[in-house]
Amino acid sequence: MEKKLTGRGGPGRGQGRKPKGYSEAMKAVSIKMNEEQREKLNLLGGAPWVREKIDKAKLPHE
Repeated sequence: MEKKLTGRGGPGRGQGRKPKGYSEAMKAVSIKMNEEQREKLNLLGGAPWVREKIDKAKLPHE
């Protein structure tokens, strides 16, 4: 039995959720913290808060 190709199925380019608010590619970073620290991080604003603090921080030699 021959399979007819219908042009459907298979991986599609450009599928999936699009990045939100950032034009550059972002990389995931994992850090370890206890539950109390995690709750506090969520209250402070989560990942956007961390990115803002990193952007505003001066390097040690500056």
